Amino acid sequence: MKTKVFFYIVLVTTLSFTAKSAKSQVDQLQNICSLYFSPEYISDGQEYFASLKPDQKVEFRTTFYGDNTYRIVACTNLKKGDLVFTVFDTEKNLLFTNASYNYSQYWDFKFASSITCIIQVDVKNTKFTPGYVMLLIGYKP
Repeated sequence: MKTKVFFYIVLVTTLSFTAKSAKSQVDQLQNICSLYFSPEYISDGQEYFASLKPDQKVEFRTTFYGDNTYRIVACTNLKKGDLVFTVFDTEKNLLFTNASYNYSQYWDFKFASSITCIIQVDVKNTKFTPGYVMLLIGYKP
């Protein structure tokens, strides 16, 4: 019985620490991203957050509505490598990549009509420390 209680306490403590660590990572990335997210943009209200490991790409999907001006901000706590974010339509046609713009952390754009996009994020360096990535997406009213 004492072993079960001890195991339960360790499990709860571990889960609590993991949840606090993840929340801390989200808060840290929100602070970094907010440096490039100017006040004239309103957040779309979504959190685009994922862990990133070597040789891994993460994808996020979202819809952009026509005639709105948007900003995508990409940030990471990775220590080595350039963060690359690439925007495709649903047929994987390339619409934008920050690799063509010196790995800029943000992109301002406007579509003439509504479109669903895939935003792919990866790092251009084979020797980077695994970490987390976050996107902030907002629009001008």
